[in-house]
Formats: sequence, C-alpha cells, structure tokens
Amino acid sequence: MRYWIAILILIPFLTLAQEHNHSEDQNPFGQSTEYVCPMHSQVVRDEPGTCPICGMDLVKKEPEQDHSEHKADKSFTVPESSQQAIRVTTAKAQRKDLQPQLMAQAQVRWQESAQRHIHSRAEGWVEELHADVEGQWVEKGDKLYSLYAPDLVVAQDDYLQLLDSLSDIRNGDNQQSFKRRGQQRLRLLGMSEAQIKALEQGGETEYVVDYYAPESGYITSLDIQEGMYVSPGLKLLTLTQDNQLWFFADVPARYSKQLKTGQMAHISSEHFPGGHWMNTIDYIYPQVDPVTQTIKVRIPVNDSIDRLREGLWATAHIELEPVRDAVVVPVASLIVTGANNRVVVKSGAREFEVREVTTGLRVGNEIAIEEGLQEGELVVTSGQFLLDSEASLQGLGLDSSDDAPAPQHNH
Repeated sequence: MRYWIAILILIPFLTLAQEHNHSEDQNPFGQSTEYVCPMHSQVVRDEPGTCPICGMDLVKKEPEQDHSEHKADKSFTVPESSQQAIRVTTAKAQRKDLQPQLMAQAQVRWQESAQRHIHSRAEGWVEELHADVEGQWVEKGDKLYSLYAPDLVVAQDDYLQLLDSLSDIRNGDNQQSFKRRGQQRLRLLGMSEAQIKALEQGGETEYVVDYYAPESGYITSLDIQEGMYVSPGLKLLTLTQDNQLWFFADVPARYSKQLKTGQMAHISSEHFPGGHWMNTIDYIYPQVDPVTQTIKVRIPVNDSIDRLREGLWATAHIELEPVRDAVVVPVASLIVTGANNRVVVKSGAREFEVREVTTGLRVGNEIAIEEGLQEGELVVTSGQFLLDSEASLQGLGLDSSDDAPAPQHNH
C-alpha cells in the first residue's frame, strides 16, 4: 500500500520534469530565431520567406545589443546580413589636389562703352532720314537725319537779332559774352560749329536742320522713321563702334570661390571654324542668375564685327587655380537636403554614423569636404539613403532630436 501511495505522489513531479526537459530541447537558449525584412523592420517572421511589402528575402535577425553607448555619439548598428541585402558600398576619403576644368557657354555682345545713343536735343518732326538701314556703317560726319524743330528756329532768329544789336553795345567784353551765350544756346539744341558759322555768314534762319554722326560705327538700332515727332527723351538710333566686343560666359555658381579677374580664358566656336580667341577675365558680375544659377563673367575680345556677330555662341575654357590638399569623396556619397549636406560614415564592421559636412569645389565625380570629415574615413556610396532613414527611425539622424517622438510609418 505504501508503494502505490509513493508512486502516486511522484507522478506529477516526473511529468513536470519531462515537460521542462522537452522545452529545453526545443530551445536551449530560451530564444527563437526570427527573420526580418531589411527594408521594413516591422515585418518579422519565425521562418525564412519574403517580405509581403517589397518582396525582398527576409534575413536572420541579429541578437539585440545594448545601444546605450551609441546613443551619445550618434552611431548605430546595422547587421552585416542587412548591409548585404541593401548592397552597401563604401569609399575612403582621400587627401589630394583638385584641378578644376571649367568649361562655360559664352556669347558675343557689344561693349557698352562702344555704343553711342543718339537723341534729339529739340522737339520736332523728322523731315528726312538719311541713314535708314539697321546694320549700316556710317562715318563720322555723315548726315543721319533732318529735323524741323520750332525751338531751334526761334533760337536762330534770336541769335541773328543779337548779332544785329551787338553794335549798340560799346563794351567789347560784353559783346563777346552775349555772342557766346547765343552760340551756346544753338549748340545745346544740336547745331554744329560749322552750322553756327554758316548762320552768322548767311544771316538766314534754317527751318530744317541736318544732324550728323558724332563718330563712326554701325547702326545697331534704328527707332525712327520719316515724319515721326521726336523729343529729347526718345532714342533715335544707336551707333556701335567696330572692334569693341565682349564675350559673356555663364559660369556655374559653385565655382564662385575659384573665379578671379585676370584668369585666362580660351574661347572657340563650332559656328566659326578656325576661330580661337584668348584673353583674361576683366569683370565678374556680383549677382547670381536666379533661373540658371550661374555667374556672368566678361571677357574682352579684339576682333572685327566683319568676323564676329553679336549673339554668336561659343565655348570658354577658363584656367582656374587648383585646390590644394583637399579631403575628397565621391559625389555619390553625398546626401543633399534643404537643411544640410551629409554623409553616412562607416566606423566599424557594423557601426555607422550620419554626419553633417561642409562641401567645397566639385570636379567631375569628386567633391571636396571642407568640414566634417577626416582623411581615411569610410563613407557609404550606395545604400546611404536607407541607412540615413534607419538613423532617423532610431532618433540618431541629423533631422531628429532626443525629445522628438519616433516617426510613425503606415504601410
């Protein structure tokens, strides 16, 4: 009897021991293996498979580690299996010299100082237009137009009356003073010295007065026709001297720190076979074009309008000074946002950090880093955007703050 009582008492304990041993055989470490999507961390499965959202193969989830030490230095851990899944590649920051090869589009323009705008000094009507073709070449002294101006007629009459009355003025100095005033009035209305002298000798008022070219040049704009009423505020035409041309080159704004007056520019044009011009930059305009984000530079050219034409397109090669001993990374590693420029730095086999950088000159596929990166550090060149997002999810990104709530993602 005692034997059966002992067996009945031991049966529950044996059953519990067997259950305990079985559970330990199933999971000796008390943990189950989990598989997670590299792109969507919320997708977790207990067996291999594919992500229902993006279709990527699930990877084995690494054991959780204590990130308390990384929170302070903004670094975070990414398992090597996840790095392989998103194809992370890196490049080393190198110290080297950058030699910019600046090529900019240029266009021929008239020099502003070579242009002479012709205005009438008196109000009146254009009776005859002698230079009537835009693009026409005129020599200094050639007749441009003839004008009937009532004010000029009155001024001539007054001057002739003054000459008749000078004999009544006995003081010779006063005579000369009155005469000079009358002549100056006619000059201000546009009469030449020869016309004033002819008026004195002939003694008759000219109702239609001819106006002449003050210098030689091309008529590059013609804004009047015969019979028009003109006034001093109206530009009648523009004379532009020969051999007075500029090339204006549009340089990307990122080269602003390297641009200096006096730098040599070599200019050529496919529209002008065999044409090559070389001169130094004489002026850099201070503003940036808001549409093209370029800076305009001015390069004088000593050539004739017989060879060149205003508006001709050309290519300018500008010799910039090299940037010495710069820390350089591939442009592909850069994450550009409205707030900052940043890179993802790989500091260990599984350690990463998002770091803000100050960029400098870009040459080809390389860009200089002025602040934020040291020579020899590894930057991520592929997969950096996913890593940057992961840092933000963990509150370690540059756009995150320790007090900000974790972002919510709805899939």
